[in-house]
Amino acid sequence: MASDDGNTPPTLTLELGSDKVSYREFQRVVRSFTNLLQDISEEACGDRKAVHWEISVSRGSLQIAADLPAETDPKTADRVLDTVSRPPRRVRRSLDRFPRPVPVTRLLTGEDRRDILLEEQREEGRHPSQLAEYGTVEGTLDTLSARGRLHFTISEPIWNMAVQCTVPEQLVEAMRGMWRQRVSARGMVHYDREGLPTSIRAEEVELFPYDERPIAEYRGLLAAD
Repeated sequence: MASDDGNTPPTLTLELGSDKVSYREFQRVVRSFTNLLQDISEEACGDRKAVHWEISVSRGSLQIAADLPAETDPKTADRVLDTVSRPPRRVRRSLDRFPRPVPVTRLLTGEDRRDILLEEQREEGRHPSQLAEYGTVEGTLDTLSARGRLHFTISEPIWNMAVQCTVPEQLVEAMRGMWRQRVSARGMVHYDREGLPTSIRAEEVELFPYDERPIAEYRGLLAAD
């Protein structure tokens, strides 16, 4: 949480070592940053929307900073800062999968501005290919027919890949009605060696609105001088 004199660094700063990043990569990294902030909020407060982050963007070496407003309850601030400084399992998994659009992508925290992405890379025995966790996959629903059975895929241009989706029998008819529409599927997600989702065993599937988030949340900030 920033102090009145402005000397205290933000809680988290995402730093891309280049101000030229493709739209697709920027969308990926902003979405991951948003999801990470929500994971931190849920771990610290039990609610993904409990923490009202203040976002600021700097030019040059592109920086997106997330901080706690000055009026944040001190107990909430302490829980958030403790979650950031000592990431629990859920947050570590988000860090494992965090995209790095340029080689010098960093995620800085603390007074010493240590890079927690680098810390996760160095942690022995951890790799995204080992991960399967409960989460959400969003994209356009397609179907494939094979040997008389329906197989669903969720296609997302950000990943440039199709995620295989399996559902319980009772969801099949509902899925038929969502064909070629954007959906949000929640369940057990499996990831490849790059930390990208490859399959999901979905327990819930619902239509997802075309609201262009999370880019829309940052568009005004990026346009500012």
